[in-house]
Order: sequence, then C-alpha cells, then structure tokens
Amino acid sequence: MKTPESRRIVSAVLISLCFMGGIAGAASAAGMALLLFPELAALSYDVFLRPRGTWARAPWMLALSPAVTAVLGVLVTRYLPYSAASIAICIVGAMVILKLMRSPIAPAISACVLALSLDEKSWSYPLSILLGTGALALLAAIYRRFFDKQAAHAAPSAADRVDDEIESLPEQFRWVPFFVVFLGAAYLLSIATGMRMVFFPPLVVIVFEMFAHADVCPWAKRPMLLPAVCTLAAAAGVATLAAFGPGIISTVMAMLFGVVMLRMTRLHAIPALAIGLLPQVMTRPDWHFPLAVGIGSTLLTASFLLFEKSSGAGREFAQ
Repeated sequence: MKTPESRRIVSAVLISLCFMGGIAGAASAAGMALLLFPELAALSYDVFLRPRGTWARAPWMLALSPAVTAVLGVLVTRYLPYSAASIAICIVGAMVILKLMRSPIAPAISACVLALSLDEKSWSYPLSILLGTGALALLAAIYRRFFDKQAAHAAPSAADRVDDEIESLPEQFRWVPFFVVFLGAAYLLSIATGMRMVFFPPLVVIVFEMFAHADVCPWAKRPMLLPAVCTLAAAAGVATLAAFGPGIISTVMAMLFGVVMLRMTRLHAIPALAIGLLPQVMTRPDWHFPLAVGIGSTLLTASFLLFEKSSGAGREFAQ
C-alpha cells in the first residue's frame, strides 16, 4: 500500500518527466536543440521533489543564473580556443557570477562549460536556457504555492537539511586546491585520450558539490559507486537516442532510467541525471561518450579518495 510520502515522490517524478518531455517537444518543434539544457533534468527533479528546498525557494536565481553563466560561456567560446585557460575562465567566472548573484544554483556552472564543450557561439544558446529555466521556475512556484500544501506545513527531514546544505554556497575553501588539481588532471586526460567528454560539463557540478560539501554530500560518502552510476546514465542516454531518435521519448526514457537507478542504488547524486541528456545536444554521440564519462568519473573517485586521505592526515597533524 502506498504511503503519502511514496505518492508524493511518484507525483514529483511524473511531473518532472512531463516537464522534460514538454521541453524536448518544444526543442524539436522550434529547432532549438539547446532548449533542452541537460541540467534541467537535475533541476526539475529537485524542485518538484523538494518544493521547499533551496533551489525551489530561489525561483529568480533558478531562472536567471544558468542564462547569465551561459552568456559568459558564449563569450569565451567566441574569443578563445578550447584549452585549459578557457575552461578555467569558464569555471572561475561562473563561480564568481554565482557568488555575486548570491545564487545557490550550482548547475549554472555547467551551462557555462557546456557552451565551450559544444563550441556553441550563438546568442540563441543563453536565450534557450533562459526559456527553459524560466518555465521551470514558473511551474515550480505554481506547484509550491497551490499543489504542495502538505509540504508547506511539514518540518524539513534530515535528508532535506542535507540537500539544502549541498545546494548552498560553501563557507570554507580548503578543498579548492584539490578541486583545481582534479580539473587540471581531467583536462589533460581528455587531451591524452582524444575524448573531450572525459571533461563532461556535469562533472564540474558533481565535483564542486562533492569537494565543497564533503562532510554531507551523499555521493561523497559512497564514491566507489559514482563511476558506475555516471557511466550507466551516459550509456542509457546514448542507447535511448539510438533507439528512438532525439525528442520526447528518448528524453523521458533516459531521465526515467536515471531516476530509477538513483532510487535503486540509494545514491542521491541528482547532478548525474544531466549526463543521460547530454547526448541529446551532442553532434554525434556514440559509445565513446559513456567510455569518456567512465574515465572522468573514475578519475574523480580516485582524486576524492586522495583528498579524503590528505584531509584526514591534515586533521590528525593539527590535533
């Protein structure tokens, strides 16, 4: 027998799937593939699952932050080649933008890096993202006000408090050197393998939240499982695209696979949902994409384990 909580979760998942299906349909009809911004999968899942959460409570930032960082991404792509320097400008610039805007929307970093990864130079890119995130912010606000009255009076659970902390801006920065070293290693590995998507854009969001909130981040507590989840999400994205072509069915199927996988593994790595939708906006995605994602996410796990070991040794030394 379904409990009210399970019904609420199913309802939130169905709404987010319908939203993403609608965005995919609009992208196909308008001929604007990047209207289907992959991070919308993670954002929509969270704001409908947690209508009182950090992202849902910041509708203006939800709508605007990814579009603003996308503008920076287009500027960098127009004037600089794909390189360590241009990647650094995108990541640091996006983080500065979030800080100045006081925005908790970390997936906006991915919007900046995605432009560089796809060599996207058109100003329609930030406009497309604004249309998608604006629609999500509006629907999330309506849902929170009129259809989720039970959550309005409920005290936040322990899991909600953890998610709120992960989605907030970090307050300490001892992780930054490790973050920089990892990003440099991931870039060099992408060049060495000839697979740019070793440095896949959602990776920046995953590593940012993993390192900045290592004490509470769910996938930081189970890092060995992360490469499998990311690689399977990428494989599902390629497989559904190959089976159904770009559009509503492949988008919904890829996202549904990601949601079910996260629920079954109990690994609350919401940014991984964006990985399954990346093939929708790539030029010619094939089996190299899940391979690249597997390499990048495995490097992340190894780097994070070293970070944990170094941090633990540092705390012991301090004591």
